[in-house]
Amino acid sequence: MENMQTIVGLEALLQTGANIGIKILQISGTLLLCWIIIRLSHGAIQKFFKKQAQKQRLAMSERKANTLNSITTSVLKYVIYFIGFFSILNLLGVDSKSLLVIASAGSVAIGLGAQSVVTDMLEGFFILFEDHYAVGDVVTIQNITGVVESVTLRYTKVRDPQGRMHIIPNGSVGIVTNLCNDYINAIVTVGIGYEENIDRVLSILEDEMKQTSDLESILETPVVVGVTALDDSAVSVRIVAKCEIRTNFAVETELRRRIKNRLDKEGIEIPFPQRTVHIVQQKEV
Repeated sequence: MENMQTIVGLEALLQTGANIGIKILQISGTLLLCWIIIRLSHGAIQKFFKKQAQKQRLAMSERKANTLNSITTSVLKYVIYFIGFFSILNLLGVDSKSLLVIASAGSVAIGLGAQSVVTDMLEGFFILFEDHYAVGDVVTIQNITGVVESVTLRYTKVRDPQGRMHIIPNGSVGIVTNLCNDYINAIVTVGIGYEENIDRVLSILEDEMKQTSDLESILETPVVVGVTALDDSAVSVRIVAKCEIRTNFAVETELRRRIKNRLDKEGIEIPFPQRTVHIVQQKEV
């Protein structure tokens, strides 16, 4: 009789262990399936928006496509994990009524303690649909200047020139300075010696700027603004060139090279910093 009870208890224990093992496998399978769906959908979404950007007749720029790809992937990831979470609860034996209670409690929690998350998501939609900035743009947000690498519903990732990644919640973005909206100006300031004829210098610079048509990134002939300052050692002349976004630094470098060579050819001095010192001798008493 005791042996029979032992066998029955052992069978019940094995059955319980088998049921637990099956639940663990089902939960693991659900998580794995969510991960696979996210990976596959990410690749499909990326290919879709890449094709849309390549179509000439569709008014969608590459920067817009990259941003939509980032946002869509983020939303889909949250949706899949949400479905997976409730699927796991269902596997654990939680009935539909309890799931509704959990969903209601989650809504209350969002309303009370997660208002910043909702704000971030709403601001993420505004950033997308109002086109404040997009992936690849150079922006200044909260005194941080860098390239936008990712835009999700909750945050924006900006990498600065030093390579540091800044993760900024969308709800705290505030004022945005977009340096890649249609075009950007390349600005070059040249110091000219006081003894030079400034009108002749301006004429030479204007002639040199007319010869920059071979630079594809320059959208219009650079403008010689004129004298912008009378500094201690030089007369400052400013030149502004309207160019394609993210090419301003390369354009400034090339313009400085050409200006230096042209001024050297014309015999015009670009002075070194200098200072005039007057020595007053005291008379002997």
